[in-house]
Amino acid sequence: MTFGEIFSPLTALFRVVLSIFWRGSNHFNRRLEARLLMRGIVSEMPKDFPFYICDESGTHHNGVYVIGLLIWNRGNQPITKADLIASSPLEVKIGVDANIVKACAIPVEDLIVFDTTVNNKNTLSITFDCLNPNEYLVVSIFVTGNPMTEVQVTGRIVGQENPIDHTALEVRAPIGERFSTLFILGLIVNAIPGFLIGGSLILKGYGLSTLWNNPDAIPKYLMLPFGMGTMVLFMFLFSRLINWNERRQFPEGYPLYADLEPPLLENVRGMIRTVFQGKKQRVSVSLFNWGKPILMSSKKIRRRTVDDWIE
Repeated sequence: MTFGEIFSPLTALFRVVLSIFWRGSNHFNRRLEARLLMRGIVSEMPKDFPFYICDESGTHHNGVYVIGLLIWNRGNQPITKADLIASSPLEVKIGVDANIVKACAIPVEDLIVFDTTVNNKNTLSITFDCLNPNEYLVVSIFVTGNPMTEVQVTGRIVGQENPIDHTALEVRAPIGERFSTLFILGLIVNAIPGFLIGGSLILKGYGLSTLWNNPDAIPKYLMLPFGMGTMVLFMFLFSRLINWNERRQFPEGYPLYADLEPPLLENVRGMIRTVFQGKKQRVSVSLFNWGKPILMSSKKIRRRTVDDWIE
């Protein structure tokens, strides 16, 4: 039997699979998606400061925050203004715990004609003349109130199967973040057992002189957890020493940045949620709640239901 006879069935199967995927990529597909890129602080000012934040209308605010929204055409067909159903235009709605101050957009192509209109304190409408495949708009929404307010994108497009709103992806930690958090969590969990158990086994089996003069003679399965545990414990003790030395330079009870950060146990709990539940945890850098852990609220990507066709 020749090589051609052996590999001809596999070649035929590969061609069939390739033709299926190639045909699917050329299939008529409209796919406009809206994703949250970031949330950030523009400016904050406590009430007792002799300054204030003022918008164009003259309204004073304690804090102004920005929400970055990506409007992206991921399909292989252009989407025009006429493709949006008039009764269900492209709108962005935020929670009642925040207010929209202003919004602006930056297109990937300078020739894209677009407009962002603030309808009321909680609703923003977005229009554009045309978004070709892989073209996008970055919309900056400036809000006051709760910077972590819920964002909902609504709208219907002729011929689009998937929902526009993909803002729920914001609350899910990506696979890279989960793996890196798992690595850090493993270092923390290994610190005390690796140092005590690994160190006792090394001292008992090889002695302190071997550990100090010839560490290559010790097996890697003992040296690795012992070395990692020693490093983490040294970093922890060194940080405690730095905080103690800094605290001596200020009066008793004076708050330091370390006092505003969440304790180690809370950080470990947050890392466990990230690794096993995929939940993002961030620490606030706001003047009003510095160091407070921010747990993103659970939100699922909207899927098509019978209500989309039956009024």
